[in-house]
Amino acid sequence: ILFYSHVERKACEDDAEPMCTEPWSPVDSVYFVMVSMSTVGYGDLAPSTPVSRVFTLFFIIYGIVVPFASLASQLATVMDHASKYFQKVIAHCFGHRDLREWFRQADEMDEVLANAPGAIIFWVSNMFVPVMMFTTWQLFCACIFMVLQDLTFPLSLYHCVVTATTVGYGDVPIMEESRPFAVIHIGVGVALLGACIAEVPALFDIRSVQIRQLEILQRVLDVEMIMQLDRDGNGVDKLEFCIGILIEIGAELAGLPLQWEDIVPFIKQFEAFDVDKSGHLSTEDLELMASTMEANRSELRKQLSRQMSMRWHHREAVPVEGSVVESPHSPICGQASNASI
Repeated sequence: ILFYSHVERKACEDDAEPMCTEPWSPVDSVYFVMVSMSTVGYGDLAPSTPVSRVFTLFFIIYGIVVPFASLASQLATVMDHASKYFQKVIAHCFGHRDLREWFRQADEMDEVLANAPGAIIFWVSNMFVPVMMFTTWQLFCACIFMVLQDLTFPLSLYHCVVTATTVGYGDVPIMEESRPFAVIHIGVGVALLGACIAEVPALFDIRSVQIRQLEILQRVLDVEMIMQLDRDGNGVDKLEFCIGILIEIGAELAGLPLQWEDIVPFIKQFEAFDVDKSGHLSTEDLELMASTMEANRSELRKQLSRQMSMRWHHREAVPVEGSVVESPHSPICGQASNASI
């Protein structure tokens, strides 16, 4: 903002002289910064010097990645909280539950299948709040621009939606007195639309998991399919069954499809902690594990101390390059002593 206020100039607002120019005001600079990092790009203000253009190249990348992305993240968090509250209202009024509550509050398998959320309820309950927040904001801003710029409501709404989609034709000029509110409209409107668009693929993934869960729950499990879940040849236990089903429905670990090999290191760690091999970690196991870890740390500290001591003594024993270390019993020392006598 300070850079553009001191470097850039624009035509005088009053048009008193044809060649009259004046520096960008702080409002102009803030407005240009928001238009740039939101990628709207009206084109009414633009860098005019080589130095300013080079600076703008780096600023646009930084503005999109850091401040504007942070703003969008904050608004997405607010939208997410509002959506969760709305889903609670839907659940209270219509008895429908979200993905996790759907399983958690069902006691019997028949109840799970009966209360599975349908597609309409799922999409309405998850997208109603984001769409309403975006629509309400655009209608509110359209009314404000009607007053500030003396526009008709259809033209004002057209300008707001074109701006929020970052198309930014620039066919509706923003007057000087409208730019402070335009900064707010651009920041909130673009961020809200980005949050709405980001919700769609995430909800598609959630819905696909729901459908996959229903398919598995409704499937008649045969002996062959269940035995394929056996990893140790001792039959299918609860752990093998649950992990096998999670792998089947496409569960992920750190963004990658879950595989049995991803669970093996944790199983080995559990077995190492389970000293009495009882299959669960008792208080005695935990106390023994803590004492063993403390003993290992103490032994490690002793080894490091011995290594440092050996290195120190070795460094003192090695002579400096170029120096001659003479023993008092060496021939040279003896000759020097005779010569002094």
